[in-house]
Amino acid sequence: MADELLIFEQTIEALFLRALAGRLKPDCKARLRQAGLDVDQKLKPAYSFQSWMTFLRIATDELYAGIPLEEGAFKLGELYIEGFRETMLGRAVLSLLRVLGPRRALARATQSFRAGNNYTESRLTELAPAQFELWMNEVGALPSFTAGIIHAGLRVAGAQNIRVEPTGHDGHGCTYRISWKEASVSSVVVGSGDSKASKRAGSINSL
Repeated sequence: MADELLIFEQTIEALFLRALAGRLKPDCKARLRQAGLDVDQKLKPAYSFQSWMTFLRIATDELYAGIPLEEGAFKLGELYIEGFRETMLGRAVLSLLRVLGPRRALARATQSFRAGNNYTESRLTELAPAQFELWMNEVGALPSFTAGIIHAGLRVAGAQNIRVEPTGHDGHGCTYRISWKEASVSSVVVGSGDSKASKRAGSINSL
C-alpha cells in the first residue's frame, strides 16, 4: 500500500461536483471549505485520505441528519456512483461493469477503486454462487459508504436483490458479505441509468 493514502481529483469531482451539484447548502460548503475542500474553486490533483473521510462525514451529517450515520453514508455511496457515471472515466468503468457482470465486477474491485485512489487492495472469496466475501484494506471510519458504492456498482453490473453487509471492520479494513440474484436483461436495460428506480428498489435496506 502507498506510504501516503491519496484520493484523486476525479473522485472528489464525481461526488461533490456531480452527484451533489445543487444539494450543498451554504453552511455545508463553509464546513467543507474549512476542512480543505472548496467546491467553488478548481480542485487539487489529490487530497489526503483523512481529508476525504472528513469531507464524507460533513456531507453525511448535512444531507442525512435525520437518519443513522451508517444509513446516510450508505446513501452517499450510492449517490457517488450516480456522479461517477457523469464523468468520462466513470462512463468507461461502469460500461465495463455492465459487460463483466456482478461476479467479475467484484473480482476487479481493486482496479475499479484504484481509478480514484492510490491505495485500495481487495481480496474476493466465493462462498456459494452469487454469495461472496470481499475484503478491502482501507475504508476508514465509514464502511457503509463503500458498501453503498459496491451495492450501486453491482446493480449497474446486472444484479438485483442485492445485500451488502459490512463485517469485521477494524477502523481500517473491512469484509463485506455480498449476495444477489441475477437480473433479467430487460431489468438491466431499464434500470441501469435510473437513479429514481434504484431508490425505489429499497437498496438502503441492504445494510
